[in-house]
Amino acid sequence: MGLSVDGLLSGLDTTSIIAQLMALERRPVQLKELEQATLADKRTAWQEINTKLLALETASQKLNTAGEFNSYSGVFSSNNSSGGSVLSVTAGSNASQGSYDIVVSQLATAEKYVTTNSISDNTADLGTSGTIRINVGGTDYDITVASGDSLNDVKTAVNASAAPVNATVINAGTSTSPDYKLVITGDSSGSANAVTITEPVDTSLVFSNTQDAQDATLTLDGISITKDSNSVTDLIADVTLSLETIGSGTVTFSTDYSGIIANVQSFADAYNEVMDYIKKEFTYNPDLNEKGTLFGNNSLRTIQNQLRTAVTGSVSGIDSSDSSKLAFLSQVGIKTDELGQLVIDQSTFTDALKDRFTETRALFTPSGSGAYTFVSATGSTQGGTYNTQISGGVLQLQLVGGDGTWLSLDTSSGYATGQTGTALEGLILEVGALGADGSGAQMRIAVGAAEQVSFFTATFTEYSDSGLIFNENDSIDKRDKELRKQIDDLEVRLAKKEEDLKSKFVNLEVLLAKLTSQQSYLDSQLSNLSKGWG
Repeated sequence: MGLSVDGLLSGLDTTSIIAQLMALERRPVQLKELEQATLADKRTAWQEINTKLLALETASQKLNTAGEFNSYSGVFSSNNSSGGSVLSVTAGSNASQGSYDIVVSQLATAEKYVTTNSISDNTADLGTSGTIRINVGGTDYDITVASGDSLNDVKTAVNASAAPVNATVINAGTSTSPDYKLVITGDSSGSANAVTITEPVDTSLVFSNTQDAQDATLTLDGISITKDSNSVTDLIADVTLSLETIGSGTVTFSTDYSGIIANVQSFADAYNEVMDYIKKEFTYNPDLNEKGTLFGNNSLRTIQNQLRTAVTGSVSGIDSSDSSKLAFLSQVGIKTDELGQLVIDQSTFTDALKDRFTETRALFTPSGSGAYTFVSATGSTQGGTYNTQISGGVLQLQLVGGDGTWLSLDTSSGYATGQTGTALEGLILEVGALGADGSGAQMRIAVGAAEQVSFFTATFTEYSDSGLIFNENDSIDKRDKELRKQIDDLEVRLAKKEEDLKSKFVNLEVLLAKLTSQQSYLDSQLSNLSKGWG
């Protein structure tokens, strides 16, 4: 229990004096707590920028490969006089332009059985027992019907079994005169999934086949096709045909320019979100002496510069000195305005897609041409023109205008890959069987702005020692830990300081009490002495 004292003799408000002295002593603690609050604000700011960067990474990944960039739409024109839809079409990014005449002559169906018994109560005892054998695609499944089971119980037993069928109970009658039926339907359509049901001789349930399992039959440009499902996914590359009714028509696939533009707009919006936030953090108001939490932060400046360069600079690996080539996003109507916002001139961009699709796509995605077949590259790959040679059976590339180093690639099964930690990291080429040693033709490799942004954002947000934001947060955490330790140590010293002050003031009062007592004694003695002389 701490000492508590007020100036009984001194008249001093010692509690107030001690509080004021301790307030001065606590100033270092308050400064450290203020720094902790600033660290918390910085941590929040980095979380916000991390979230926005992840959104930008997601948007860029819809544009950073040829497969992702491509967008196709499929339209089916029916020849049916009724105008009904024969099928619906879904095209993926790896579909190709073209048209096909399709005739659907039969839809795929699953086997179906229904009981013929008239049962008025689906919960009542069937009065029978035994085993129902269900054969699906040549495999038998036995369902046990126990004594006392109802129609609902049989349904439950069928659905609980391993048989690839589904059982339901329907009322084929009315609410006042019910007629319950057990319906068993195969899980899969197609003749290979035919179902047969064998009733036990001692059961009252009788099954009737109401629908056979059959394949879908159609023709594609006169070629006969048989499929076991109405969802046809393996006929046309990256296209799903959903057969709906019998009929004919033409399906046409074309580039979905609006889909590409929408993805580019999402990319621009996500980029603007990041850059606007960084701009806010770098804002200083001299009148109010206010600035962003991360004002002047070098890591944030790195993020800003690298992203800005990726979208406004020339695409790495494309010769920007050749005006006939597309090397900048601005050449296809994508540029930054006076506020630094990435804006899209949709008319210009649409024209570029229609007139120079491959070149426009190369502004976003990795691409390559030359001595070998380009497969892929990443943001780790340095774009440019490379000399090629085979030396000692090893394929090597040398960057034109570089330091002259020949970089070896690892070759396996007809493919060559760039080695980690080199300028060719992430590069994959299809090379086939390498020939004899010697020089070859050049190879041009370009990375693309969307892939560059995807690579940068992944690096910035990586949750490891390599991640820029990870390291910023790690520094914040370490400093916060140091401050907590320093504050704890100061609090211990301050508590002792306060107790010392209280003790000193107590001692002061004790001393004053002694002096007062001595003064009283002297006054008494002097008084007596004066009386003796009177």
